[in-house]
Amino acid sequence: MRGKKENGVKKYVLVAAALSLAASPAFAQAIDLSAVNSLLQSVLDALTGITGRLLLTIVAALVLLGGAFNFIDWSRVFQVLVIIVLIGVIPTVIQSIWGASGGGTP
Repeated sequence: MRGKKENGVKKYVLVAAALSLAASPAFAQAIDLSAVNSLLQSVLDALTGITGRLLLTIVAALVLLGGAFNFIDWSRVFQVLVIIVLIGVIPTVIQSIWGASGGGTP
């Protein structure tokens, strides 16, 4: 039983080694990701733009009202409010870390 398991592991190691030797950076450069980038940028703009801020403000107000009238427990209210704050803050933090350097290697 142990011999079969070791043979299977050896096969996976050999396949992994062959694939890592066959891969080259040219494969990654040939992929066009402009459509994915534009999709993600539009999602980011929707979340942090005027519409996103308006919707998140309405959600925060409704959640606070739900907590005030005991429809939602306060721990859930604070969880939702922290998530709303993080949605608004994370793009700013990312921009401050990578935005000033140009977003990549020179």
